[in-house]
Amino acid sequence: MDNVIYQPSVTTHWRNLFESKAMLLGAHNLNQGEELVVKITGAGIQSIKNKAGKEEKVPVITFENANPMVLNITNTKTIASLYGDLYENWIGKSIQVYAAKVKAFGVEQMALRVKLAVPASIDDMNMHANTLRQCQTVDQLKSAYMNLPVNVKGQLSQLKDEIKNSMERV
Repeated sequence: MDNVIYQPSVTTHWRNLFESKAMLLGAHNLNQGEELVVKITGAGIQSIKNKAGKEEKVPVITFENANPMVLNITNTKTIASLYGDLYENWIGKSIQVYAAKVKAFGVEQMALRVKLAVPASIDDMNMHANTLRQCQTVDQLKSAYMNLPVNVKGQLSQLKDEIKNSMERV
């Protein structure tokens, strides 16, 4: 299972040595196997410098917990399929991004992709984790875990096991 995170990782990828590259969210912000859940704060057109150093207007999405990300058509369609075609309706919603090897501009490279699934926000995860921590018996824990949304069970299974083991030791 991939590792879901809620803040970009601090990596030693070479792109982080260049301020212009580090200002935007990219595959270089994720360690292998990580998937980042980000909360959308806005979407619009911004000017950035392209590879040739010229100003270019591109669609950009901004986040509460990460640097902005340039949108490509693939990721835009994925977000639209999750939350609708009107980008103002995306504000306040969360998406999960991961790094994938893609062919672009004639070469294979790592790029961010948006997962076609509504992720659990960090607030959701904390709430569900607290529900598990409040259980007093193994039966309560089992019931609480079974009632969790499917998209959070995998992320909280280790916590559930730790709580269960501590209950059985008592």
